[in-house]
Amino acid sequence: MSESVLSLTLSARRYAHALLGRWPVAEGGAGGRRRADQDADDLAHQALLSFWRAGLLSCEELAEQPPGALRLALLRRLTRIAGELVRNAGAACYDRRAAGGRGDRRFARHFPWAPEALALPRLPFESRAVLALAALERLDYDAIGLVLDMSAAQALARLARARAELTSALSGRRQPHLRAAAHMCESDLHGYADGVLAPERRAEVEGWLERDAEAARRVAQWRRDGERLRGAFATLDAEPLPAILNFRPPVLAARRNPSARKLWRRWWSAVLDGFRPAVAAR
Repeated sequence: MSESVLSLTLSARRYAHALLGRWPVAEGGAGGRRRADQDADDLAHQALLSFWRAGLLSCEELAEQPPGALRLALLRRLTRIAGELVRNAGAACYDRRAAGGRGDRRFARHFPWAPEALALPRLPFESRAVLALAALERLDYDAIGLVLDMSAAQALARLARARAELTSALSGRRQPHLRAAAHMCESDLHGYADGVLAPERRAEVEGWLERDAEAARRVAQWRRDGERLRGAFATLDAEPLPAILNFRPPVLAARRNPSARKLWRRWWSAVLDGFRPAVAAR
């Protein structure tokens, strides 16, 4: 398995588990896996298989694509499949006992220090998606908007709401609105926490944080939440991949299905063409 295919596979697996709120916990002494964990791996397999069949995981195709393009397309595909699964289920798609049961010591061994990972499955699907893209995949607002089919401004607004929901799930009480300064707003704090502000604006926000203890506390909490989520999912990345996700670069896949590859390129170009005007209008 090439490093590029491995990176795509790990990204798909992380995101699938976060979307479904399902964690990898071994069953019994034989190394079996829970049904919930298999569901997430099946979701990642379904998305990766469609790319493999189109020849998009071949070494030649990976070399031709712009950096990050296949990853964004894969995450977008996963979001759509998982969204349909959640809607069809008609309820939260996760194993509540494994997602937050205090008596489940097996789960505690996987995530011993991450209450954020325990709280994530209790959030709405849209909030899990945007938090996973921002915290686990480290995407900027433009890329998040591309995956979730919205503008960068909408992605930032959804991320702000998701972070407030995560804080409420952790504390058990609703987070009050932050009183912003006259020339500042909460979106500036999120941009500062995510490291996307211009140097001049960053300096202004730092001055605000020095004077506002509550704003500084929230920024520190958002950063801490992201670090703990990444730390929790690092155990998933360290596991050997299940056989269902062992996609080796197919030598003849691109020749076997050239029409699928052309359709994918046409679709991706249309997505980018529709996305760029929204970015330019910001």
